[in-house]
Amino acid sequence: MAAKEKYAEPTYLECGFGELEYKVIAPQVCCRCGTCEAFCPRIEHKNNRPALVNYDPLCGLCFAYCPRTFLDMSEMESGLFGRTRNANDEPLGVFQKAASAQARERQDKAQDGGVATALLVHALESGVIDCAVVTDRDDEWRTVARVATTADEIKDAAGTKYTISNSVFAIKDAMESGYQKIGFVGTPCQIQALRKVQLLKEPYEFGQKRIALLVGLFCMENFDYDELMDGLVKGRFALNPKDVSRFEIKKGMFRVIDKAGKAHEVKIEETDAYTFKGCGPCFDFASELADISVGSVGSSDGWSTVLTRTNLGERLYASALAGGVVQEKAISEKGLALAKRLAGNKALRFECKSQEMNLSGIVR
Repeated sequence: MAAKEKYAEPTYLECGFGELEYKVIAPQVCCRCGTCEAFCPRIEHKNNRPALVNYDPLCGLCFAYCPRTFLDMSEMESGLFGRTRNANDEPLGVFQKAASAQARERQDKAQDGGVATALLVHALESGVIDCAVVTDRDDEWRTVARVATTADEIKDAAGTKYTISNSVFAIKDAMESGYQKIGFVGTPCQIQALRKVQLLKEPYEFGQKRIALLVGLFCMENFDYDELMDGLVKGRFALNPKDVSRFEIKKGMFRVIDKAGKAHEVKIEETDAYTFKGCGPCFDFASELADISVGSVGSSDGWSTVLTRTNLGERLYASALAGGVVQEKAISEKGLALAKRLAGNKALRFECKSQEMNLSGIVR
């Protein structure tokens, strides 16, 4: 008689939505990444937060994959890169190459060098992915996650939105539509959640192997939509959100560009009142668990800083260079030092917030 098959049990069995509510949602630690809503059929997005809409089986899935319940970066780095960072000289995390890059065909809506958009389009056209989950917006700048399946759809969603989006939820849409190689571009907290989905040894199966590429963005913090629009755009600048053409952060200033081309700006520290509270307990500036990370800090105007991290990210970037999709130049020592300094500053802020908010589960 064959031996009885042994079935693994979730590590976080009985840590259900109630535990998530108590430890993450109620104390405003939730980053609204959309992961629990994407992979649990009993959780939906209601009133700007995850909500349980059916019975709770206490399976532990939502608790396990939330980036705010626990996050052991050493374990994640070992599983992804085969090594951990040197804490003394790798504040940007593990990476293979750092460069300044620029898309050869810049899109009007693209941010800085347009590299994130160009890499996603290249990944789609070269077969690395068969769709990309991107964050678009409506005409009042509310974020909308979409599944893009053509180069034009990816390009249409270009540009930084600067307000919270539960973009991971759209991976569910991509999976339900049958896509097998899903690309994703997003913020550090969203990348953290998806790496937990991929790397944790939990017995949940919902097609996570179809997540094929993670492009991470640099992010110091994000903004609450209502606070930013009511307090700054409508309040201080007397602008209708429909009249805004883009947002950008340049040289310590937060800038709102209207459709007439006029820039309305404030010092970045004056935007603290509009910061989303769930960004406080985050230490990751440069999307340290992405395949490839992209941001403006460290590069000159019109260029993007690129950090290739995994072998996949390195191959994609090298292919884009060889194919003339992007061009590069060496990143300056001063520019890289600036990026490292901001990464260090965010890590220090995390330590302060962890004590202030009494957080013990998130591990640096």
